[in-house]
Amino acid sequence: MKYLALIFILILLSGCSSRSLSEQIVERALEHATGNDISYNGASCADIKRNCSGGNYEEWYQKDGKLACACNN
Repeated sequence: MKYLALIFILILLSGCSSRSLSEQIVERALEHATGNDISYNGASCADIKRNCSGGNYEEWYQKDGKLACACNN
């Protein structure tokens, strides 16, 4: 039930974002499953890096050439 509420909120917010809804859902699901902050949108990496205290911050480029990052706790 908790995940249904999360998906509903993501659908509502997707109109305000340039990222696709599927990217947002995958990102949030991975964050909840792993407990890590993950972004497949390079614009969010500065925030994740700034908030990554005590974790292992990583950046990589995806197949499409876009920057992605994670704070692995």
